Amino acid sequence: MSYAAAFVDLDGTVWRGRSAIPGANAGLRALRDAAVPIVFLTNNTGVRRDEVTSRLDAIGIDYRGEPVVTAAWATAAYLAEHRPDADVHVMGRETVEAEIEDAGLTLSTEGRADVVVAGYDDRVDFARLTGTLRAFGPGTVFVATNRDRTTPEEDGPVPGANAFVSAIEGMVDQEPVVVGKPETRMAALAAAEVDVNVHDCLMIGDNLETDVLMGERAGMDTALVCSGVSAREDVAASEIEPTYVVDDLGEIGSLL
Repeated sequence: MSYAAAFVDLDGTVWRGRSAIPGANAGLRALRDAAVPIVFLTNNTGVRRDEVTSRLDAIGIDYRGEPVVTAAWATAAYLAEHRPDADVHVMGRETVEAEIEDAGLTLSTEGRADVVVAGYDDRVDFARLTGTLRAFGPGTVFVATNRDRTTPEEDGPVPGANAFVSAIEGMVDQEPVVVGKPETRMAALAAAEVDVNVHDCLMIGDNLETDVLMGERAGMDTALVCSGVSAREDVAASEIEPTYVVDDLGEIGSLL
């Protein structure tokens, strides 16, 4: 097959924790050899777009300056477009706060806010939960960076952003606007980075419920790599149907 671009997930596809996944370099090389532009597309909110280079270099992944779309950056872009004058309260990583400030919005640290953004938060405690609860008022918009259930680490899965988003949802009884995968906003941003039609692209990732579902919703072909969250037996039990299933990114050349 020939694709206008490949959207490549990071966690569970290229790296796991602080280690490269075997086959990652071979898969990226196969895409480049086939002249398929690469966009790295991730729900990870712990790394800024300009930090991906050093992180990939540190684990021995050959990075050629390809565009990166993260859920943190995408959330900031969404708010800049739809609520550019909002005061924003964040329960999430410092990366999310930095991206929102860089997008020209104002961070709110206490009291009522126009928007509450929630995502993975390794600083969460009772005080942060209380502050987030009190940031809600009439008309406050609730936004989630993503709703990943888990994140693959070297020694096993850890809670994903959904653990924190659901805690807030339970307090305020309000569903969030979700920016990250599996919502198609991320696919549209990735396609815009390389100026292609999203329907002509291939989504590659390790998670049926985020990567593959987003690709399916966006009308893309999808490739599930079984090196992270989802396994082959999960495909058989799911209504989400990837176009291809491979063991890891190293096998992606067989699809091109």
